[in-house]
Amino acid sequence: MLPSRYKWQYKISDPKGSLVEEILYRRGLQDKEEIANFLAPTKESLYSPYLLKDMEKAVERLIHAKEKKEQVVVYGDYDVDGITSTSILYLFLKEIGYKVSYYIPNRQVEGYGLNKEALAKINTYAQLVITVDTGIAANREADFAKSIGMDLIITDHHECQEVLPDAYCIINPKRKDSNYPFDALAGVGVTFKLIQALGMKIEREELAWKYIDIVALGTVADVVPLVGENRIITSLGFKQMQGTTHVGLEALLTLVGDGNKEEKMTSNKVAYQIGPRINAAGRLSDAKIGVELLTTTDKERAQILAKTLDEENRRRQEMEAEILLQAEEYMAQYIHADKEKFIIVVGKGWHHGVIGIVASKLMTKYYRPTIVLTEEEGILSGSARSIEGFNIFEAVNSAKEELLRFGGHEMAAGLSLEVGRLEAFKQKLEAYSEQFIDEELLIPTLNIDLTLDEKTINLHACEEIEQLEPFGAANPSPIFCVRGKVQYAQKIGQNERHLRLTLRVGEQLFSGIGFDKGELVDYLSEGEEILVACEILKNTWNNRVSIQLRIKDIQSPEEERLRSFYYRSLMNYLERPAPLEKNTIFFKQSSLTLENKGVVHVYTEEGLLEVYKKLRNKGKAVNFDFKVCYNEVCSKNAVILICVNPLKRVSGSVDYEWDFKSQLDSYEVCNPHLVFHKKQLVKMIPSREDCLAVYRVLKNNSSGTIVCHKLITSLQASNMTEYKLFHILMIFKELGLLVYEIKNEKIDYQVISTAKTNLEHSTLYRTMHKFSSTILQLKETHF
Repeated sequence: MLPSRYKWQYKISDPKGSLVEEILYRRGLQDKEEIANFLAPTKESLYSPYLLKDMEKAVERLIHAKEKKEQVVVYGDYDVDGITSTSILYLFLKEIGYKVSYYIPNRQVEGYGLNKEALAKINTYAQLVITVDTGIAANREADFAKSIGMDLIITDHHECQEVLPDAYCIINPKRKDSNYPFDALAGVGVTFKLIQALGMKIEREELAWKYIDIVALGTVADVVPLVGENRIITSLGFKQMQGTTHVGLEALLTLVGDGNKEEKMTSNKVAYQIGPRINAAGRLSDAKIGVELLTTTDKERAQILAKTLDEENRRRQEMEAEILLQAEEYMAQYIHADKEKFIIVVGKGWHHGVIGIVASKLMTKYYRPTIVLTEEEGILSGSARSIEGFNIFEAVNSAKEELLRFGGHEMAAGLSLEVGRLEAFKQKLEAYSEQFIDEELLIPTLNIDLTLDEKTINLHACEEIEQLEPFGAANPSPIFCVRGKVQYAQKIGQNERHLRLTLRVGEQLFSGIGFDKGELVDYLSEGEEILVACEILKNTWNNRVSIQLRIKDIQSPEEERLRSFYYRSLMNYLERPAPLEKNTIFFKQSSLTLENKGVVHVYTEEGLLEVYKKLRNKGKAVNFDFKVCYNEVCSKNAVILICVNPLKRVSGSVDYEWDFKSQLDSYEVCNPHLVFHKKQLVKMIPSREDCLAVYRVLKNNSSGTIVCHKLITSLQASNMTEYKLFHILMIFKELGLLVYEIKNEKIDYQVISTAKTNLEHSTLYRTMHKFSSTILQLKETHF
């Protein structure tokens, strides 16, 4: 069975129309008007900014500031969301005649968010501070602002804590008392709502739309869901971005582009090329460089600043690689990732601006909620990143008594604590994780939108898919399942990290690329049937347009996966089968009724495939969920569980395919757990020819490593299974022919003798064949 990192999630529904309509229907858009609005977003579909709590109050205070000629300070954050938020509010207020400046704290010196020293300094020349993308957790700082007579307007989008800051007003769609219809705006989205509301009040709303391209930049970079208002903002912003009037943004686009202004803007370009360069300054030096770039009107200055950010980004990449290496060394020494539910990595002197990226990379690699902390003068500070389905903000909040400060949202958080509090903090997080993380949550899910065949994979399909852009969180590029046979597989790229695959689908050949999947070449065999989860993209090379499969994952076909798991579970089962009561009457296959509830025990390969097929077909009709567990019940969430070769019987379960009767006077006649494997003995008991075939493969190289799946695939003509293969290896070891170790689906082995020997000298071989003969001689009355 091919190694697969993901559990594939298929959504079941009846075809509703075109490819795009079917994708959107499965993603929850089931009304034609909803679909039309999604595909053609307009600014008229945005909600009124005055639906946001405190918006009216904020606008009135801003108008008062203009009338009194007060100095207004925009207080931002140092990431892309904060930099874009600061830029658009500063530009808008300046254009309509405000006395306005901006302040962004230095990450290395001041840390995250509002701080009293900065507020005290600002108070010497300004009367009103407006925070953007920050402030919702700044209770003490808000109290300080109030004590010195400063008005503080907080605009933010992060999660709210139990008690809100005592500010002049707070605009945040995540407020518990908010009735705003969309709570997933980025910080720059909330800021845009503020300038839109002010523009509406003074009848200058059209000015707000000048900045929609910068709003789109911050929205994509902050990885908020690209649905609802965020999709509208991003779609309109990308169109404007191609002909942007902001010279700083134009300089960045020119720097990372190929000079083709007609090229369509994508979320990938913003997220992986533009965003990181703007972020780099805030991470390593001064975020004000990013604000200056986005607000300057001087083209020469813009080019200089863009190059500065590019250089900073290269420096960031080098620093990130070094810290990541040290973090991996820490994990190798102190953490067993496969046994932990939560990863906490600690270092010294790591740059604050980079550890968030390192946390993201570790989370992605090990798929565990991850916190990376760096120590400085007895204080640990750092960043947290989470997996789907686990709220990292709530996890950190559960240990807030140990923290100096924290903030964030479901998928990411920032925090700081004293070194002496670390162990207590770890213990509380471990307790929280035990309660809210199970093994199933630690397997990433890959959502499959549709299954395609050779007739539906074409350039027209690619053009349809492009209608769904911009892609991003909550609106990912569609993933398709394609079934085909391996024509060719090769490792490519630096250190042979990537996979190039040619897949035969029906009569057509398709080229595929799998980034960071080069090791799969060791598992794939020519002619092998596989399932590929992939994006379908247009690829242009030498003026020739073709289809490319962007590979996300590869699995063995369903039947092979079930078969593989079955024979592995059988080894555990036959060593310690679940106890039976004498004279128990079991259900016949023909009389079994599958209810929408409960556990079905299955004991043979044929029975497993049959039950699985029945439930799958029934699930398509009524859309209920079922899961397959091996030896032990693995999930409480599914409507029906198929438990294969149960080591512990579940009360009230249905036993499929056994038909014992009271004719068996004594179970000692033959182990009742074994008699019903009669049909599959050929896949369980190794013959002389089986042993010889495996030995030939191993002897070709007297020592080395061979992948279990590839060996089984090459010998499938002989009904080779994991059960049979593992017993053959044990027989060889007993005969002194081989030493071996199985790790991560690979057999490390050395042939230690090439002398001829008799398989009958192996006790295991004789025992297995004696068992086979006994089963085959049993009369039908016994089963």
